[in-house]
Amino acid sequence: MIEPVNGTVVRTNHFLSPEAQADEKTEYTQPDSGERYDLIRSRLKEYPAPRTSDDLLAFLYSDPGQPLLCHRPDLSLPFGERVATLATVQLEPASRTARLAAGSPIEARNGVWRTLVA
Repeated sequence: MIEPVNGTVVRTNHFLSPEAQADEKTEYTQPDSGERYDLIRSRLKEYPAPRTSDDLLAFLYSDPGQPLLCHRPDLSLPFGERVATLATVQLEPASRTARLAAGSPIEARNGVWRTLVA
């Protein structure tokens, strides 16, 4: 079972259950997923629990030297290596909705959201 922190389950890009982790090759496909996971969990322990999915946006940033939770393009790099977070997606299983905003979670805080209902 995955243990919530302050009522919130954290998920990055690696498997959380021991069974699924057994064959995962995280060193190739998501080398810093564990560090990003730990960063979010530590923030959930330090700050008030988020009450809405919008409250989670305040947790999704990286200070210098921290694992990157979202990417901003480094324009000094060659074209093709300028990695950027292009969209933020919030899934609400209970209401069967997905909300999408252009850009990183930082940009999405004041951005325009589109809502899809299943």
